[in-house]
Amino acid sequence: EAQVEKTPTTVAVVFEDQELTYRELNAKANQLAHHLRSHGVKPEVLVGICVERSLDMVIGLLAILKAGGAYIPLDPNYPQERIAFILEDTQAPVLLTQPSLNETIGLHKAEVICLDNDYEAIAQQSHENLCFELNTDNLAYTIYTSGSTGKPKGVQIPHSALSNFLYSMKQTPGLTSEDILLAVTTYSFDIAALELFLPIIVGARLVVASREIVSDGTQLSAKLTDSKATIMQATPATWQLLLTAGWDGKRQLKILCGGEALPSNLASQLLQRCDCLWNMYGPTETTIWSAAFQIKTDSKIIPISNPIANTQLYILNEYSQLVPVGVAGELCIGGEGLARGYFHRPDLSAEKFIPNPFSREATRLYKT
Repeated sequence: EAQVEKTPTTVAVVFEDQELTYRELNAKANQLAHHLRSHGVKPEVLVGICVERSLDMVIGLLAILKAGGAYIPLDPNYPQERIAFILEDTQAPVLLTQPSLNETIGLHKAEVICLDNDYEAIAQQSHENLCFELNTDNLAYTIYTSGSTGKPKGVQIPHSALSNFLYSMKQTPGLTSEDILLAVTTYSFDIAALELFLPIIVGARLVVASREIVSDGTQLSAKLTDSKATIMQATPATWQLLLTAGWDGKRQLKILCGGEALPSNLASQLLQRCDCLWNMYGPTETTIWSAAFQIKTDSKIIPISNPIANTQLYILNEYSQLVPVGVAGELCIGGEGLARGYFHRPDLSAEKFIPNPFSREATRLYKT
């Protein structure tokens, strides 16, 4: 909202041949937020969002936050059983979606707000910013991890953690109003929050790539050129997809790579094709990225390096004591980025989020 005041007529978000200025994006998000508010959305209320990659995806996420609610991202391409499980597990009272996705979503108990069908009711709402009693401890989103060890778990991230992350990323690796960010990550993966929110709090331009483009190296390569992107974040798999398709790089591009370990041979190829390359590391439970490292030379080992702002990294033994240099231990993360815990899983939360033995205050560490 502060950025809207500064640059109301600058283009904020682009999808294919559609675009919205900062003022237009804010007005549409406000109208939907007022509509959500009339359906009981307020702080600590979970709202499912299941929409295709589009301008509506960005409007919907902003509207949920503006209404005070916490969003649960549901990628429509996920298996129906997974979407059904998440809606059942959270008992989300409201679901924001599109009519074409009704069959995808399956049975659930949420009240449905369809962005297309409810258009007239939404369009009658106020364009004005909402007043609400939100505080930094309230939830911003609940995101479900892959569930590689058993059933998926909902990770609860408060506004304080998301804000700390975004302001840290704004400084390092850095994003300014001159930048154009190409967003390629599914919003059901937490790293998408950087792509969708960081550009619009600094006055940059957010270009949302469609699912078809993201899954095709040749189309993605063309989109990087056409969009004039100056920054893109993706997993090593996506960067490899681009290279395999013959992408020869872009001199003014800042590359953020994370989500899995970055192989040194991939890093070496990317270094030759960009302005700068960053290795990003962090679990969902500590809000997206907890460490960022700029790679400047070829190396066999790509470190995760330094923690982001207001974040601490410790390597501990089984007794929660620091291990000496060169001794293997478990990476534990402290600081502003820690999740509230797992949704309705107090046992697991207590096991993974432990008291911080290095702090005089009642803070916690996350055992990675």
